[in-house]
Amino acid sequence: MKYLENLQTTHPLLAPLLPVVSDAFALLREAVTGGGKILVCGNGGSASDASHIVGELMKGFHLARRLSAQQATCLLDALPAGDAERLVTSLQQAIPAVSLVGETALMTAIANDIGGDFVFAQQVFGLGRAGDALIAISTSGNSCSVVMAAQVAQALGISVVALTGEGGGRLATTCDVAIRAPSHDTATIQEYHLPIYHCLCAMLEEWCFGDRQDGPAPRQTAIDAICLATEIAAVVFDFDGVFTDNKVHTGPDGQEFVTCDRSDSLGLDSLRRAGMDTLILSTETDTVVVARARKLEIPCVSGCRDKVGALVRWMAERGHEPSRIAYVGNDLNDLAAMKLVGWPIAPADAHPAVLAAARLVLGRNGGDGAVRELCDRLLASKENWT
Repeated sequence: MKYLENLQTTHPLLAPLLPVVSDAFALLREAVTGGGKILVCGNGGSASDASHIVGELMKGFHLARRLSAQQATCLLDALPAGDAERLVTSLQQAIPAVSLVGETALMTAIANDIGGDFVFAQQVFGLGRAGDALIAISTSGNSCSVVMAAQVAQALGISVVALTGEGGGRLATTCDVAIRAPSHDTATIQEYHLPIYHCLCAMLEEWCFGDRQDGPAPRQTAIDAICLATEIAAVVFDFDGVFTDNKVHTGPDGQEFVTCDRSDSLGLDSLRRAGMDTLILSTETDTVVVARARKLEIPCVSGCRDKVGALVRWMAERGHEPSRIAYVGNDLNDLAAMKLVGWPIAPADAHPAVLAAARLVLGRNGGDGAVRELCDRLLASKENWT
């Protein structure tokens, strides 16, 4: 796996540990995929490492971890629209993890009433359940509080990964997998622990939220270099500034006219025949949007004041996950929806903030073949993949 290879490349002295790190990953993966959580403990500098690990697991590390359609729908159905939109576009999926070093009141109560050696064991006993995993960190391997936590974990059916030094100490014999940093010096051991647990966190994140390949997808890349057919299941378009040049012509009777690119029609027809879902989401209420969508044979939601809500519900109805949706927008009112999907895309002349948020910026302007360009690239990618 790429993260293991990177660990070997950047820290050659850790190369002999790669099989053990891989075993630790498998153990942690089993706990998480089985619905369990990861508990982490350590003293001193290792306490900081414990909190650091939880920080990487409970929010995005390398990946965006966008909410699933089901999770987003749950929030939108339960909360006021404005609050729900902020949460849906901001929250990230988590790998359940708890640091046992941060509860000051609890730890001091345990130390005072029971004894300092039991500050972690008591928490493992109270919080742990069979199927969970414990990452126990001790540079010497002989920290009594950490060893006792590992003992309780094993008694409860909780898997234990030990991060320790070369000697291993008692902890190495009270765990399922022992990762022994190749040193007897405390500071050096801690320096080795950092890249090891970063590797584990990255591997877990990729397994849970990635495409089961190694490493995060680049934020901005040449679209032709990627098999988009394997990544994008549906494309959602804004209308003005995407299908049009964002200008409007008004007649003496107040009737409005816009300019579209006729080539979009053939591209969209080919995309539809290739099995790609499409949708237009527009805040405009003018009949021209509905008329053009009908001409293009694309489902359309016009007069849409809650694009995030409409998008989430459409994805849920169609069975699409946000990570496999492309949203093409050009202005500030598209940003929230763009944050929700895996492929935010912008025409070349989009607002600067939209260009900055886009994973892909097209070469054509809105209303000047941007839609056709995206269709052609998606179709070319699908043909190459097939």
